[in-house]
Amino acid sequence: MSTKRRVALTHEQRLQVIRESEKFHTSSRKIAEKYGVGKTQIDRILKRKSENLAHLEDNVAPERKRQRRPTGNEEINNLVWEFFKDASSRRVNLSGPMLKQKALDFASDFGNTTFKASNGWLDSFKSRHNIVFGTMSGERGDVDNSVVDNWRAKLPIICDGYSDNDIFNMDETGLFYRDSTKNTLKVKGEECAGGKRSKERITVALCSSLKGEKLPALVIKKAKQPRCFNKIKPETLPVIYRNNRKAWMNSSLFDGWLNQVNRKMKRQNRNILLFLDNAPSHPKIQPSNVKLVFFPANTTSKCQPMDQGIIQTLKLKYRKRQLKHVIRAMDKDKTKCGTQLLKDITLLQAIYWIDSAWKEVDVTTITKCFIKCGFSESQQRIHDDDDNDDDNDDDVPLSVLALSRDLFDCDFKDLVAIDQSMATCDLALTDWNKDAKDILQDITVDDPALSDDDSDDEQGDDEDKPCSICEGQFYIKRLRALAISQGKSKMLNHVMGVDECLLEMRMDNVEGLVQQSKISDFFLQK
Repeated sequence: MSTKRRVALTHEQRLQVIRESEKFHTSSRKIAEKYGVGKTQIDRILKRKSENLAHLEDNVAPERKRQRRPTGNEEINNLVWEFFKDASSRRVNLSGPMLKQKALDFASDFGNTTFKASNGWLDSFKSRHNIVFGTMSGERGDVDNSVVDNWRAKLPIICDGYSDNDIFNMDETGLFYRDSTKNTLKVKGEECAGGKRSKERITVALCSSLKGEKLPALVIKKAKQPRCFNKIKPETLPVIYRNNRKAWMNSSLFDGWLNQVNRKMKRQNRNILLFLDNAPSHPKIQPSNVKLVFFPANTTSKCQPMDQGIIQTLKLKYRKRQLKHVIRAMDKDKTKCGTQLLKDITLLQAIYWIDSAWKEVDVTTITKCFIKCGFSESQQRIHDDDDNDDDNDDDVPLSVLALSRDLFDCDFKDLVAIDQSMATCDLALTDWNKDAKDILQDITVDDPALSDDDSDDEQGDDEDKPCSICEGQFYIKRLRALAISQGKSKMLNHVMGVDECLLEMRMDNVEGLVQQSKISDFFLQK
């Protein structure tokens, strides 16, 4: 009598089993009948749900059937895997001999004299982590489509249990906020770490949900209290303002931002899923109400929603405000040219332009970018005909279109390419020449807070002389009349709000001048 051969499910099939059980509430017996396996195997898969899902982060091959047995060299293998991910995020060309040599270095640090970095070990390591060596070219050109397809197949399982409102993506981008001359087009990210041009750059981090919920933008600059802020406190700005020596994102700033998001979600009694790239500045920590999920290496150009048009839309809206400002200033001051006026833009102005541009990015634009990356089965059927992208230039004045060609030597839509190659984080946070034990300790604990440079790099900004409160009320009266005569209700609302602020300032000044009478004032002085 022939015995029935046991069928082992692949890793991809095990993930499908978990999904069918949790999302569709299919019984174990029906799932077992569908895949032609025993009910006990299905129950075992569901019992080890967390273990199977953890394989997603380890990039386990979807066709693998059986779990790898411990080799006794787990510490070495884990360090080589961390080294591989770090080098890939920095776009370093890796080869088999490089990985073998690094493994031998780690083994030597651990005092392991029996470990041999043989070709068999390398093949096993590549198979364990689904690594295929290939040729590295441009960011989009080197994307392995099979990795992207495999990632998109896993997305429904990763997002299972989270509504579209609770699926977020965050990414950083560099921005030349004022000095954007023709030479800017040739500037690479590595050249912006120091020197004169570093004073014209900022890092902007954007985060939004699939449904279009936008968290406040995070702006990073070098000075703690730039001169243009004057008496404005950074915590009162419409964005989250932070600073460090290079105006880059680092693990300390990211940890602070993440904790702030986590507290907000905790107050709202929400649990969210946050998708990130594998930048060195994004430590792998797991707060109570925010679960971090990292995209596969070298796939963000196709897998990350922010890279599909959200960041581009914000930059174009920022540039539109920038060019409108230059046109208005040129009309006011005939002695200055456009490039001079660009250099007069302050960080404070840039922050408010970023905030208003971010608020203006349409919800449908954000949702389409998520769907383009394979998110949300429930919204896959968005009308392709209704492609009214938020970054079209139909509403851009002709004077702005002409000025973009004159100042930037490119079309208005191409302005987004000016700073797209700018680095946004330190790509050398891990020193792989250190002792393996020290590296292992470093990658398992949070990065220490880095000391910030409080130097003021806005010393050259010219500040307008402020008017008095009485003069301000006079101008408000004229602005109110202008808004009413032109029928601009939105402008009138803003003007009335400023009028209330001026009244409060005047009352505060009056109260400061009036001194409380003492009881002795009512008696005659001898």
